[in-house]
Amino acid sequence: MFKNFFLVIFFYFISQNLFSKSVIFEGLSKFSVDDIQSITSLDIFSENLETNDINKIIKELSSSDLIYEISYKEIDNFFTLTINEADIIENIYINNNVWVRDDLIIQNLLSKNNSFLTKNNIQKDIKILKNIYKSKGFRDVSIIAKVEKYSLDRVNLIYEVEENKQQKINIIKFIGNNFFSNNYLNSKINSQSIKFYNLFKSGSNLNFSTFEFDKNKIISLYRDEGFVDVKVSYILEKSSLNNNILYFYIKEGKRIKIQNVDFKYKDDAAEILNKISSEFTKKLKNNNNYYSKSLIDEYLDLYNTNLVSNNIHNIYIDSFVNDNDQDLDLTFETIKKDPIVINKINISGNSITKNQTIRSKLSIEPGEYFNNFLLEKSIKNLKRYPYIKDINTSTKIDSQLVDITIDVDEETKTGNILLAGTFNADTGAGVNFGIEDKNIFGSGNSINSNFSVNSEDLKFSLNFKQYPILNPDLTNTYTIFNQDNDYTGSFGYKASTRGIGYNINFKQNEKLSYGAGLSYQAFKGHSAINNTSTSINDNIGNFDNYKLNLSAKYDTTNNYFYPTNGQLNKINFTLSPENISDNAFYKVSITNNNYLKLPKSENYIFLNNNYGYAESLNSKLKTIDAFGLGGLNFKGFDYKGIGPYDGNVYLGGNEYFTSTIGYGSSFIFDEKDNINIKFFLTTGSIWNSDYTNSSDIDLRASLGTSLDFITPIGPLSFSYAEPFEKNNSDKTRSFNFSIGTSF
Repeated sequence: MFKNFFLVIFFYFISQNLFSKSVIFEGLSKFSVDDIQSITSLDIFSENLETNDINKIIKELSSSDLIYEISYKEIDNFFTLTINEADIIENIYINNNVWVRDDLIIQNLLSKNNSFLTKNNIQKDIKILKNIYKSKGFRDVSIIAKVEKYSLDRVNLIYEVEENKQQKINIIKFIGNNFFSNNYLNSKINSQSIKFYNLFKSGSNLNFSTFEFDKNKIISLYRDEGFVDVKVSYILEKSSLNNNILYFYIKEGKRIKIQNVDFKYKDDAAEILNKISSEFTKKLKNNNNYYSKSLIDEYLDLYNTNLVSNNIHNIYIDSFVNDNDQDLDLTFETIKKDPIVINKINISGNSITKNQTIRSKLSIEPGEYFNNFLLEKSIKNLKRYPYIKDINTSTKIDSQLVDITIDVDEETKTGNILLAGTFNADTGAGVNFGIEDKNIFGSGNSINSNFSVNSEDLKFSLNFKQYPILNPDLTNTYTIFNQDNDYTGSFGYKASTRGIGYNINFKQNEKLSYGAGLSYQAFKGHSAINNTSTSINDNIGNFDNYKLNLSAKYDTTNNYFYPTNGQLNKINFTLSPENISDNAFYKVSITNNNYLKLPKSENYIFLNNNYGYAESLNSKLKTIDAFGLGGLNFKGFDYKGIGPYDGNVYLGGNEYFTSTIGYGSSFIFDEKDNINIKFFLTTGSIWNSDYTNSSDIDLRASLGTSLDFITPIGPLSFSYAEPFEKNNSDKTRSFNFSIGTSF
């Protein structure tokens, strides 16, 4: 036994002596051996280094920016490490790239100008470049790195790119979905298909991280509606026509219901919240008691908003869902909280807009109880202004006091010069020239001068809009205008109008606003096409008119340009007083637009109604103050094509109405195509002109369809309608085009 032990010890020392060597470094010019020693943790001066030691030295040296490349050789009595010292990068060039800009590539590279050139960074850079190209649909991109000598210790780094063919998604299909429609799901995911009729968008690139995001988005949509066991997968396939087809396979599973709802309120909140609870119970029943996260969130927001509006800050309402094996139990419960007071509000990031201008737009101020709803409302309000790009907020709470920081991303260039061509089917082609500044001296106030010309109107106006510091919900607008109108094709004369005006608008909340205004107009009618028409002669001459305008608007629609849900109600009252104005009259216009979005769909039904009534206070209501019908406000008929005529002179009417019922959809297209279609039926009439003996209400009706293209400059609308109920004197026009939505 002892003999074997001594043999092991003997051979160990022999092997140490045979395989232990020293190391020699070659290729050093800028660095010394001592510099190399500072990089590695092993003693490079030792004469008893083994292969494992050399591997560790190479690994540690390779991780240093000072070393570009190391080669290794083992000779009988020593190890040789040949070191290629790192050069400094002078320039980085990207060659042959077409679809990805140089600046986008260079800013993502690890290699930088004036940094050391390392193989490790180059390898990572190539991976970064390939990932950038993959996100843009280039699956077969090739990247080669080259080094070009610039000087003794500096090099140019060159990345040669071979992009090959970019690939996009041609078709997206959903398999197994019954609850959500294809178009609805298509509108919610990020991936987009490319089709022949797309004018203003491109399809998605082949990016599997986007597909994964979309899969999780679909799962989230289903779970929010109670499908807790939903499963979603996707595959990408090539069709026989070499199209890329993205399939989403959906197993919806069972949809769970809310079995019991419990409302646990404190006594001081119960009276305020009981009515809301009854509304929730009714809506839940209408939803067949199925779980809906959006419904719960809607009423949580309503509960807590009502608490705040009733000055209750020491409690809030939260919801809790419990699984009872079969279905769910839902509880709305009062949670006690210590009120937090706003200590201070810090404004940062603004270089032009004054602090007081930004503070005037906030619904909160120091000393008040902190409410996140009011903070979010303030930020939403700030983002509406054209001189604000974006807002970031942060809060710091200490001892029930909160410091709020509002960081402003500001639009520094708020002045614009505008020259544009305009067109609509009523007044034809025109030109618009304007100069404006949306943030004068950082005050938040705006001024603009505008000169516009079309077939009926030549107008210059100067508008100054002021936002009072003390009330962010008020706006004052001051106007000076000079206008020439050519009404020879309709009313039979020309007119010139000069005047000034003032209007005040008050926004009570996000839905309700009021307006009031006063204006003076010096009106001159001239250049009559004949002297025998009373309706023309009554407008010829000089008239001084004063007008008082009152308006109210209630708007719950979900989109300004293209509403698909909600309601818009407007009323406008104009009074030109007797004994003050030469043309004394009053005028009432009422608009009622209703949009009902169909469940789990982008399709909707709409019913739009308009009514107007006007009456002279001292004589006949002049045609310039009467209503006109046709064109954009009654499709299928020409501009001012409905109503009584005196020869070729349009008389209009003192009273009118229109009612349009329709169906809006993307059932041919999806929301991401930026093309929306409507089918509509319009009926209406205009009557009771002071220049005719007849006051009959002759109904007109038309049936049509329209396409709205949502573009960066706003909606472009094309419509085609055919009248099926009309008078012989009416002028018809089937096709209409305008910038703006069709309804």
